[in-house]
Amino acid sequence: MISFYTAKLLSLLVYPVSLSLLLLVLAFACSLLRWRRISFYTTVIAVTWLYLCSTALFANFLMGSLERSYVPRAMSVIAEADAIVLLGGAMRGDTHMGTLADLNQHADRLVHAAALYKAGKAPIILLTGGGGEDVRSEAEQMREILMVMGIPARSMLLEDKSRTTHDNAVFSAQMLKDKGLRRILLVSSGYHMLRAEALFSAQGLEVVPAPTDFQRTVAPQLLSRWVPDVASLSRSTYALHEIVGYWVYRLRGWL
Repeated sequence: MISFYTAKLLSLLVYPVSLSLLLLVLAFACSLLRWRRISFYTTVIAVTWLYLCSTALFANFLMGSLERSYVPRAMSVIAEADAIVLLGGAMRGDTHMGTLADLNQHADRLVHAAALYKAGKAPIILLTGGGGEDVRSEAEQMREILMVMGIPARSMLLEDKSRTTHDNAVFSAQMLKDKGLRRILLVSSGYHMLRAEALFSAQGLEVVPAPTDFQRTVAPQLLSRWVPDVASLSRSTYALHEIVGYWVYRLRGWL
């Protein structure tokens, strides 16, 4: 079994920037060995891959392949459940000058969980997400934010040991079953829901997906979809991480 940190290190090979840099290093090494043709084609592949992943067209294609099965639903038609399970991934963490932990671009997850609770869809929110050494868990950080949003502390449970989505499912299922809770509204980003739903269902829970944080916007692109930009590169990176993660989890027998 590979460690958490080893898995994170290996996952860097999936990211467009890391993979492109690795290919460029390989191309440079080939040029030193006077393998000019290999060096040239490796450089072309590196630059082309980085460019493609930086375009809105490719980022939307990748995100669409993950999100299309999880369309948003009106609050009025979402069924009630025993608990809302809010997956981590929406926090950047504590900062030196801030009083609250900093949110990241996936903070829609917290907003959606709060909206579900206030609509009376479930009486409990289970917050999932651990932390490193000498660092507050993500579950604790999310609890603070949700309290500011008006969610009472008594209505929140914390699962603060997990480091991966697999851990989220295993530890959360144990806590929920101990309290006799089995039907859950699972809150995560739309692109993450395929893997998350499968993992929680594998733990014997009745899962109702409650996706949010959809990545394809309605507004037209200010620039051509073929013009590279940092936002598109970020979305491509998240999508590739999720696609590879799903198949790795399947190979490990977790799905």
